Amino acid sequence: MIDKKKLSNALHNNKENQPKAPVDPNLTLDVKNDKLEELVHQYTAEKNAENLNTLIEEIHKCRLLVPANLNEEKRPVPCMLNSKEKGVYFPIYTSRQHIPESPKSEAIINMPYLAVNEMTAQQQEHLGGIAINPFTDNLIFKMPLVLRIQEVEKARKSAPKKKTMQLTPEQYLKFERRQFEFGFLPKRFFEQGKAMVDELCERKEEYVDQLFEESYQEKRRYPYLPEDFSVMVMNMAEDLLVIRVDLPNQDMADPSCLRIYLAWNDVAGTGRYLTIETVKDSKERRLCELAPDWKKLDHGVAPVEGAELQYVIDLLQDKLS
Repeated sequence: MIDKKKLSNALHNNKENQPKAPVDPNLTLDVKNDKLEELVHQYTAEKNAENLNTLIEEIHKCRLLVPANLNEEKRPVPCMLNSKEKGVYFPIYTSRQHIPESPKSEAIINMPYLAVNEMTAQQQEHLGGIAINPFTDNLIFKMPLVLRIQEVEKARKSAPKKKTMQLTPEQYLKFERRQFEFGFLPKRFFEQGKAMVDELCERKEEYVDQLFEESYQEKRRYPYLPEDFSVMVMNMAEDLLVIRVDLPNQDMADPSCLRIYLAWNDVAGTGRYLTIETVKDSKERRLCELAPDWKKLDHGVAPVEGAELQYVIDLLQDKLS
């Protein structure tokens, strides 16, 4: 038997934890869930996992209408829907238009869906699930799905909250630079290959500037201009094109790239991504390489700047020939 007192107490506690409703009852009942209704129709027409997940994600954010009667303490108790064939269900409505004229309940409650889901899960021995717009759409969330939603929500609430760090403007610029040098740019290079190489050869500094700005999460904070970069294109052999990209000297973290060498073998259709990196608390520079599988290789101390280019070319010709 459904524990009406338990339902009423759960509802009362839930209402106490919610922001106070507007005084005008018309406002509390004027619930609009256009997007949810559209997703209900979409799932009803094509019942698949993707549509169901989208529907559940949306209903999590919604408030719905629940018909109720008043108990002896004048507290509202949700009305259940009893079907001889399907059992007892908790009915909810996406808007007043879906609530039938008869039978008329003593009250209508505006409730968040997750509160309805929790109350239904608490009565799992007596309820078959939740009925959404039972007299129009008649979409049923059966008890196993209700319990799964409750389980996921409980896990979400109990999960430790992630600490957020507020970056200073200087820290933010260094963060974005590292994301570009060791994330965005190599990813774009390995994914697009020759298409990116051709674009870089044609547009040079302008294209590097465009890519760097594209990588920024907050575009308005992007500080550079094309003249802050230098691009040199070198055709070393029929199967070896080398592009040297010099980066701005400011906003450098450790490690950070002074220069990047993009090597492209047009015959094999393969590329290599080499970096000249700073070392924390040292004037030493390292010659490193980021592989397509994101493994980082350390080729040792980088030569002095005058000998650096030839050393990189020798390294590439040995490995790419």
